[in-house]
Amino acid sequence: MVRTVVLLCGPPGAGKTTIARASGMDVYDRDDPEWVTEAQFLAALDVLGDQLDARAVVIRSGATSSARARWADRIRATHTFLVTEPPDVSAARVRARGRDDMVRTLAGIKRWWSTFDDRDDVRPFVSWTSAFDTSLGLMTD
Repeated sequence: MVRTVVLLCGPPGAGKTTIARASGMDVYDRDDPEWVTEAQFLAALDVLGDQLDARAVVIRSGATSSARARWADRIRATHTFLVTEPPDVSAARVRARGRDDMVRTLAGIKRWWSTFDDRDDVRPFVSWTSAFDTSLGLMTD
């Protein structure tokens, strides 16, 4: 089996979790209740980074190219994609969730866009089919 570890980045409410779950791979999302602490989540990512046959999607915000590079290195990502939606669309999704952390998450959307850079030319996520279509030149080593 070919190792496939995808780093999926984007602001809160962009749809990262929905996209990750549609992949059919293991999903590492800090928002999942399985991760009680950040330290526990980071330890799991370190184990993932060492797995030679891993098939997983890791969700991180990754607003800056340097943050994406750090996460990609930590998990030994084979692919990195960016999921974005206009801030108003993301905010509407966050409001619809009705979670207790809504105010903080809405502020996170603004913070993400205020710090976002694409100096690394990160690829936008289009679909799982096109993500791995080598004829489109999207497959990376």
